[in-house]
Amino acid sequence: MRRCYMLLIVLVLAGCGQPMQIGTPSQTQARPTLLPDEIIQPSVTAISVPSAAPSMQTTPMVATTPSAAASEPSVGIEPTAEVTATAARPITATQTPALIVIPLTQVPETNEQRWRAQEQDRKVNEPPRIYSAKNPATLWWYDPLTSQSVPIGTISGEFPAQAEFTLRGVQQAALEVPYRINNDFGLTAISEAVRERMKAAGYSQSVEAYILRTADIQPK
Repeated sequence: MRRCYMLLIVLVLAGCGQPMQIGTPSQTQARPTLLPDEIIQPSVTAISVPSAAPSMQTTPMVATTPSAAASEPSVGIEPTAEVTATAARPITATQTPALIVIPLTQVPETNEQRWRAQEQDRKVNEPPRIYSAKNPATLWWYDPLTSQSVPIGTISGEFPAQAEFTLRGVQQAALEVPYRINNDFGLTAISEAVRERMKAAGYSQSVEAYILRTADIQPK
């Protein structure tokens, strides 16, 4: 009996009341008409959410900037690396090597070479040729230290000529005559000053003197 009563109550409630409707996804998302105040509130919320995301991404970017700058090499190291690379680079065909000019040191002439330079077209007489001076002729000696011709004395008669040449400067024919100092041709007491000049030039025993050719001097 009690069970029948309970079943009756259930049937009554089922017939009188509206059946309960479970909302579908479309009904659940449906929104009532919003007032102006309610429209502004969601829009503010939507803007605030993306604004927070960039602020979180900015922090790692600032933190990585100093490390990137620190990893770059300093300016002072770059020239050194460039110089080293240039120094190690081999010389190519387009590069001109440095030209080093070494001037030749001029060897000083000897006294004999200076004297020989005064004898143009020198011709040696083998054996020495005998000449004769009809009148006294001056016997000269060329001082290589001062480039001057110094008179030794005068001779006459026969004398040997070991070479023939043209004297530079005056362009006159001359004969090369060997002379033993204070010994030959009667010249046994020549000037002391001349002897000192001969000694200074390295001649203490004999010198090569010369006589300028004239019409009075003829070969024998």
